[in-house]
Amino acid sequence: MNRFPRIDIAVNCFRRGGGMESYTLDLVRGLTARQSAVTVYAAQTDPALPEYALTEVHQIRQNLIPKKLRPYLFSTQLENARNGSDAPLIACNPSDHADIFVCGGTHLGYLENMRQTATPLDKLTVRRNRSNYTTAKSVMAHSHLMRRELETLYGVPSEKIRVIHPPADTARFRPDPENAAAARAKYGFKDDETVFLFPSTGHKRKGLDLLAEFFEHTDLPVKLAVAGSPLPRPMKNAVGLGFCNNMPELYRAADFTIMASLYEPFGLVGVESVLCGTRAVLSDNMACTEVMNADAGFFFSRQRPETLAEAVSQAVALKQRSEHRIADPAAALTYDPTLEHHIDRLYQMLADYTQAV
Repeated sequence: MNRFPRIDIAVNCFRRGGGMESYTLDLVRGLTARQSAVTVYAAQTDPALPEYALTEVHQIRQNLIPKKLRPYLFSTQLENARNGSDAPLIACNPSDHADIFVCGGTHLGYLENMRQTATPLDKLTVRRNRSNYTTAKSVMAHSHLMRRELETLYGVPSEKIRVIHPPADTARFRPDPENAAAARAKYGFKDDETVFLFPSTGHKRKGLDLLAEFFEHTDLPVKLAVAGSPLPRPMKNAVGLGFCNNMPELYRAADFTIMASLYEPFGLVGVESVLCGTRAVLSDNMACTEVMNADAGFFFSRQRPETLAEAVSQAVALKQRSEHRIADPAAALTYDPTLEHHIDRLYQMLADYTQAV
């Protein structure tokens, strides 16, 4: 019997997107499949979503509120909209009084790693987050990195935090060797070059500068394939692919996925690549490396650029021996990335931190 027949979820935007938007859709699919009735509270909604039909949706109307003030008034509006609901609340945005507050990144951690000085608006954001963490019954950290930031930067008690890594779409992200050659030809990747896929819509944070410094000066037969935002300028050994709708196909077409993020609270890109059988070359500060072993790829230090060169050279040598594909993607990960497993752990967290409905 489901101990939580009703669950409320708060999120800024109930629509397709990255980060918490995508994660919220995962939760809706996973929870409703277990017969939990889900009510979503969001400022922006998309009724065309298949997940929309699975839930009861309440729009938090903020049209008349100045844009910069909307995040700070959401919690009050949410409390009024819930109207005393006794269903557990999962907050996928900065909301107070959550039973589970889902932490996929911290603002102080972002500022510190991006080497940015806090503006007055940043300070308001940090103050708001402190309130979110303080009023929550529990906090789900999507990585051990997030746990450390919550404890050291915000003083959240360790007993209030549980690390549960985010799920991946294991049905979409999987090997497809029969169609890999056709996908490679589709994107114009040559057989005699080693293609490193760089998925990014925020080149500064994702580390394009560091990668460009290497790829533009190497004599190795390599290509940096940038998917997402346009290249800021023409670059030697690099090609811009633009926005791509079929990321599983692109992962399979490339030889490796590469990222050098300044700040990456998790980095689902790395897990998705591995699930497709494509090794990753990642900076070791990216939190997704917590759930990867040596079979998943090569890790390097942003503080030691020579380690990036070593990692790429090792990857090229592996490709030239035709040994670069991952034979058993699941064995290259140290956690179960399925949505079913994630929902199991979420229910257990609700049971441990709340009174069952």
